Order: sequence, then C-alpha cells, then structure tokens
Amino acid sequence: MIIILEKVVPSVAVLSLIGIILYFLKNPEAVDKWSCLLNRFIFWSKETRERRLISSTLDYKISSAAKRINNEAEGILPFGIRIKWRTPEEVMSYVQKNQVIVVLRKSDDLDKNIVEACMAYIPKALLHRSRNIVDQGLLDSIDHYVTQKILSSGEYDSAYNFFVKNILDDRMTDSTSFARHYASVGKIDAIGFFTRVLLEEFRRLGEQLYGTLEEINYRDETKRFLGFLRQLASRKPGDDTTPLFFTGKRIKVGIILFARYETLTYRGIDAYLKRIQTDYNRGANRIFLFSYAQRVDKIVHDDQGFVVDVRRRTNFKSLEQIERECKKLDFLRLLKKEKYHTRDVTGKFRSAKYYVYECIR
Repeated sequence: MIIILEKVVPSVAVLSLIGIILYFLKNPEAVDKWSCLLNRFIFWSKETRERRLISSTLDYKISSAAKRINNEAEGILPFGIRIKWRTPEEVMSYVQKNQVIVVLRKSDDLDKNIVEACMAYIPKALLHRSRNIVDQGLLDSIDHYVTQKILSSGEYDSAYNFFVKNILDDRMTDSTSFARHYASVGKIDAIGFFTRVLLEEFRRLGEQLYGTLEEINYRDETKRFLGFLRQLASRKPGDDTTPLFFTGKRIKVGIILFARYETLTYRGIDAYLKRIQTDYNRGANRIFLFSYAQRVDKIVHDDQGFVVDVRRRTNFKSLEQIERECKKLDFLRLLKKEKYHTRDVTGKFRSAKYYVYECIR
C-alpha cells in the first residue's frame, strides 16, 4: 500500500502541474491576474514587516530619550509611546492606558516619521496636567524645545537636522515671542535648571490645580517664573544683585547657590542656614540648594616634612554639611538629591549636585 502511494502522489503532482501550465497557455490573461495577486501579497508582507520595524525603532528611540529627560524630574513625561499606522488626513495622537498612541501616515522618509512621531507625542505626554495652566505661547516653545532635546540626544542626527530645517527655523522666523521663550529655555537648560526647577514647578502646579476653575489664572505667573530663572542663568560670577527668591501667588521658590569661595571660607555654612530660615519665613514652598563640585588641594609631605605632592580632588563637603544640619530642622523635608553634570555661568562644564527641600507649614 505504501509503495503504491509513493508512486501515485508524484504522478498526481506532475499531472496537476501539467494542468496548470495548459490552463495558462489557453488563458494567457490569467497569468497577469495571478501575477498581480502574488505581487500584492509579497508587497503587503514586506510593507507590514517594514512598518513593524519602524514602529519598534520609533518606540524605542523616543521612549529611551524621554526616560532620560524624565529622570531629571520625575513625572514630567509619564507616558510611553506606541505607533499605529493608518491613512489619516493628519497625524493624530491620544492617551490610552498610560501610553500615547501616535497614528502616523507612513512616509518613506524615516526622518519625517521620527519628527512627526515626536511632535505628536510631546503635547500629549509632557506636563499632561499642567497644559491649561502654563502660558500657551511658552508651552509651545517648551514642546518644541523638548522635541529638539529628544532628537539631539538620540542617535539620529539626520532627523534632528530635518526638524531644525523644516520646522524650527520657520517657527523662529514667524514669531519673535516664540524665539524669545525658546532662547530663555535654552539658557535655563544650559545650567541644569530647565527640568529640575522650571518643569518641576510647573508639574507641581498642575497637580494642585488640574480640573479646577483656577487653571487659567496663573499663566502670567508661569511667564514671570521663566524670566526669574532666565536672569539666574545669565548671572555673572560675583553678582549679588540677581534675585534668588521668587514670590508668586502659587509658585514660591528659594534658590541657594553654593558658589562663592569667600562666603564658605569666612562665614561657613551658617550664612546658608540663615538663608534657608529667611526663605522659609518669606513663605517658600520649596528651597533648592545647588553646588558645583568644590576643589580641594591635599598637600602631601615626606618624612622630613617637605612638600612632595599636591593632590587635587573635588567634593560637595559644604552641601553635605548643610544636609546634616537640615535634618535637625523640623520645617524641612528632603524631597530629592541628585548629582549631575552641567555648565556654569561661564560656560565651563562641571560636576554639580542639588537638593530639593519642601517647607512644612
């Protein structure tokens, strides 16, 4: 029986093949029809694989860059991203289960896909509870700046160049207020205060006022706070005239900078503890302490007492002393501390550290 089947099956296959060939010879128009259907299936399979590859690439790249930004101030970009492909008249986005769903029209230009995905993602994810509170012109500049920050921090320079050439340059030219806000945000970011102070305070404001009738009452205050931080970012070394305390109806913040060698040397940390008490008495909700790494020279002597070496290292000794003293104060609660790298007001790249204290009333 098995032997018979082994002989019959090849015969059936051969006969079927002959039948198909004869059919196409008698009906040549059918060749074009089936060829078209086959090509459509191959194209559809290839298109599907290509879209999935692009989706996963975009998801990973945007999510990774957003995570780095979110680490600087937790909660400012709380949502992930998912890409869906449709044929809408324009790019769409909406929030679903802590994900921003971005609906894209597929373009063969990968740079365009990346930029459109970023620009659809940011307005839905960034400061999602604060978007009615922050001045809308300022918010537009912040959205574009964060998009630029994501694109410039990833490994896709061509997408960043596409964004600058096709979108950012036009916005800068068309609106002087946009350009002014954008430049201010850039200055603030250069010293590390953009996410850690500006967006952090906007996020907290949103948590307090989201869904209330008061949301639109503080837009001017958000612009004034931007101006306050811009002045701080433009501050020259040794300048004692720049305000370090911001008093608004809702935003009340003290900034304490451990920068002057003379203060630390001759007055010690008592001067800074006094500032903390003063800011608290003035009604501060939060006090930010910032310090660049301080250089310490350790002199090494030999057995005879001669100097044989000078070892240089950096630390945050003064800031750490303040932390120990602040633990004794019952009106302060440490919210966060972080070490990071940034530029000082002279443009020099340095190691820095900051503490955020909440004032308890």
